[in-house]
Amino acid sequence: MLQTQYRLRRSGDVKRVKQQGKSWRHPLAILLVTKSDQDVSRFAFTASRGVGKAVARNRAKRLLREAVRLHLGQVEAGWDCVFVARAATARASFADVETAVLSLLARAHLFGDNKVGRHGEHSDG
Repeated sequence: MLQTQYRLRRSGDVKRVKQQGKSWRHPLAILLVTKSDQDVSRFAFTASRGVGKAVARNRAKRLLREAVRLHLGQVEAGWDCVFVARAATARASFADVETAVLSLLARAHLFGDNKVGRHGEHSDG
């Protein structure tokens, strides 16, 4: 589970990111990002009814949330991010969703200088 300090909780904050944020698209998700004055980056996860019924929407958000949680140590601080699940997300494997999340974060230049490998393990190099 994503710790509270890393969650974007207020609907006003999510709305602000959706309106003012820059976006990147992937077949499995959309990432919207805007700068914040927080000490950590915060994340929200949404899925519209186009993704499917409640079970599919919840699975899509759970997959995205877990992929972000595993790589929190790599993400630069001070950003508010909203991941929007797409229709294919709920049917995708975790590995595919994780690849999509990493691709979107890299394209948004949100990875910090610290080199952290998969699952938060520090890598040499």
